[in-house]
Amino acid sequence: MEAAPAMGMPEPAPMHRMKAEVAQDMAASATPETAELATPKYLAERQFWVFELPEDKIEARWRAHVELCRKDCEVLNAALNKSAHSPVSASLQIRVGRPVAEKLLGAMRSPEVTEQRVEREDKTMQVVDVEARLNNLGELRDRLRALLANRSGALKDILETERELARVQSELDSMLAQRKALANETEKILLFAEYRPEPSIGETGAMQPLFEAWRGAGRAFAESLSEALLFI
Repeated sequence: MEAAPAMGMPEPAPMHRMKAEVAQDMAASATPETAELATPKYLAERQFWVFELPEDKIEARWRAHVELCRKDCEVLNAALNKSAHSPVSASLQIRVGRPVAEKLLGAMRSPEVTEQRVEREDKTMQVVDVEARLNNLGELRDRLRALLANRSGALKDILETERELARVQSELDSMLAQRKALANETEKILLFAEYRPEPSIGETGAMQPLFEAWRGAGRAFAESLSEALLFI
C-alpha cells in the first residue's frame, strides 16, 4: 500500500507574495548604503541680498528687478513700503532656475549690494528616499493593474486588489508631490532681496550723536510751534 503524499502548507496568494516582495524592496532601497552610492548632490540654496541706495531710487530699482524676474523666474513676493512717517523700503522674493540664475543674478548685482549671504542645505538623502519609493510604488501599481486585467480569482480577491491599487495610487500621488517640492528646492535658487535707504552722513560716524541731538531739538521746536499755533 502506497503512503499518502505529505500535505504541505498552502502556497501564499499572489497578493500577499507581492506585498512582501515590495516591502522588502522598499526596505532595502532606503538603506544608508544606497544613498551613499548616489553620485549627484541635491542642494537647496537660499540667498539673502541687501541693497542700500538713495531713497528716491529705491522704487525704480525694485520695479526694474521685478520686471527682470518676470521673464526668467517666479516672483513669490514683492512689497513696496511708502509712508509719510517712514523712509521708502521694499522687498522681493524670487525663485530662479539654476540654468538662468547666473545671468539673472548677475544683472541684478550692483555696487549697492551691501550685504550678501548664501545658505545651502543638503537634500540628497530625501531625494534618494522619495525616488526609491516612487520606483517601488510604480512597480507595485503596474503589477496590480496586470492582476486586474486578467480578472482571475474569486470576487473577494479582485475587490481586495482594487482597494490595494487605490491605496498605492494615492501614496504614489503623495510621493510625486513631495518630489516636485524637492525639485523646486534643489533645481532652483531662492533669493530674498531687501531694499533700504543708504545711510546719510549724519547716520554714520562720530557725528551721529550730534545729528541725533540736532534732530531731537528740531522736533521739539516743531512740536512747540504747532502747540502755539493751536493755542492762537
